[in-house]
Amino acid sequence: MRKRQSVTGPRFATPSLRGHPSLSKSSRFLPTMRKTSILAVCALLIGACGTDAEEEPTTRSSATSTPIESAGPSGDATSSSAPAPSGTTESDDPVATEEPLTLLVVGLDADSGSQRADVTMLVRIDGDREHLTAMSIPRDTWVEIPGHGENKINAAYAFGEEELLSQTVSDLYSAEIDHVMAVDFEAFTELSSILGPIEVETADGVVTLEGEEALSFVRERKSLPAGDFDRVRRQQAFLAGVSQSLREAGPAELAQLAELAGEYIEVDGRSGISAQALLLSLLDDAAGTEQVFFSAPHAGTGWSEDGQSIVLVDAEETQQIAEAYESDTVAEWVEESQAETLDSRPVN
Repeated sequence: MRKRQSVTGPRFATPSLRGHPSLSKSSRFLPTMRKTSILAVCALLIGACGTDAEEEPTTRSSATSTPIESAGPSGDATSSSAPAPSGTTESDDPVATEEPLTLLVVGLDADSGSQRADVTMLVRIDGDREHLTAMSIPRDTWVEIPGHGENKINAAYAFGEEELLSQTVSDLYSAEIDHVMAVDFEAFTELSSILGPIEVETADGVVTLEGEEALSFVRERKSLPAGDFDRVRRQQAFLAGVSQSLREAGPAELAQLAELAGEYIEVDGRSGISAQALLLSLLDDAAGTEQVFFSAPHAGTGWSEDGQSIVLVDAEETQQIAEAYESDTVAEWVEESQAETLDSRPVN
């Protein structure tokens, strides 16, 4: 386990408020970033975990999820101690370590005409490889962006792409980020077409999504009661549905996903490590973990001095989650703090 420095406190902005009614609250940076236009990177990583495919869960609660073994090319379960991917050795495996692994997943919506990140998710595989947590950060979270003052956290991508967004998130949550993955929203259609239809649990029952319907589901926010907060939960629910579909996928579907991964994923500049080798290593590391989706703690909504509608940082809880990232106890913090998880309330 890496030696960690003491927490000096997260960096966040404290704007003036104008009486807006609030919602109830519920790095180590690699020099060369990789971009991907296929959501399978995040979905495969998260989907490799969770409940046993032979025992259907009644909920997706992290407290009741059952570790499973990773799925081989034929769909049969294989041990997570499988040989290293071709082109790597035990010592070369980029994630063969007892240290926690942290990935920043960034969702970009090209159709929105904005260069801001519409989705920011911090994925952590803990050091003992027992838990995988995926924390969604509201895009309007008001923070201090290094070199640019106070702004919404998604503006960091517009100012400095992955590097600045990674630095901003790392400063806020004291999380050493190992990899950054930028994902095109259009990937939802590709992924759901291969695995689809994807079943998603909502307040109105189970819905099936494929192609453009899947894209519309994860993109919509204006018609939802809680706006972007509800959209975040939709995205989490969709990934949970992908997780189930991956457990049921046959060799043909898995082969298609592997082909897409090799075509669309670019990794950092580590010599000798291909995109597919890194993905296989990540999947092997995630196999057998319990998974939980949750939302970053916040203090509701308000207004910035220049009139922007923003999400306010909860200073006390953000300090706590920062300490949890430093001590590699994120899963424990989620359970003890009663943070808002995917199972906390129905998905609209």
